[in-house]
Amino acid sequence: MTTLLTGGTGFVGHSLVHRLDHVSVTSRNSTKARIQLGDSVEHVIQWDPAIEPLKLSPGPAFDSVVNLMGESIAEGRWTAEKKARIRNSRVEGTQKLVAALVESGNLPRVFVSASAIGIYGNCGEATVDESHRHGTGFLTDVCEDWESATEPLSKLGVRVVHLRIGIVLGDQGGALEKLKPLFRWCLGGPLGSGTQWMGWIHVQDLVAMILWSIKNDSVSGAVNATAPNPVRNSEFTKALAKSVGRPAILPVPRFALRLALGEFAESLFFSQRVVPAVALANGFDFLFPDIQTAIDAADQS
Repeated sequence: MTTLLTGGTGFVGHSLVHRLDHVSVTSRNSTKARIQLGDSVEHVIQWDPAIEPLKLSPGPAFDSVVNLMGESIAEGRWTAEKKARIRNSRVEGTQKLVAALVESGNLPRVFVSASAIGIYGNCGEATVDESHRHGTGFLTDVCEDWESATEPLSKLGVRVVHLRIGIVLGDQGGALEKLKPLFRWCLGGPLGSGTQWMGWIHVQDLVAMILWSIKNDSVSGAVNATAPNPVRNSEFTKALAKSVGRPAILPVPRFALRLALGEFAESLFFSQRVVPAVALANGFDFLFPDIQTAIDAADQS
């Protein structure tokens, strides 16, 4: 099976690329991507979605496309310029990718595209499956437009899967890479009251879910890419503190995070009790269904 992958040098993409058989990746820096990914990829396509359309060479269609590109939402303050990059890298980038596939006339069998549980907004105590109403605000708007960018493919009969991804845990990036040093220095703690729910997933389960989405013809549309056991922020904090062998008692005040991180800080207090109803109903098996096992596995890998 041949696959076209965007975002292949990112945290999730780097873990995924080694699990694919015949993969081509797009990159703004093809030389750097070739060095990073080595023999795991067959072709590197030079493409900067911020400044140019994607041009695909004539030839057989890719069997699958996995779209993981997107500016990090957690790095840097949310200035107007940063928010524009967050949106454009996802929405306009996906639009250009879809346009290139349509124009080539060689459509993939399946298009798996990243989205995020940010589409649901702040949900309080509600249990959130794929049928839950959408929220409001910047992240919701970005996710809705991100998913809508694939509509031309759906109309042409391509099976499209939107993986609404939660907080990704692993040892080579994601949330734990930033949080573990703070907890080891005894600077970590619950955010505010710690009662807000967190939807999370181990990177190995996310990679497995991407592969499962490619192979499972019965799956399409929105799929929550989260573990089956969401936890409160206080539970997450306790599990992370136990993993690094340090106490985590003092809560981090909301106003302090707002001063440090700006508008992005507000999303850290969203309560999102997200469950993977579609994945479970279609037989997906999680390697890391509980938070302590997931964090410990990331710490040891």
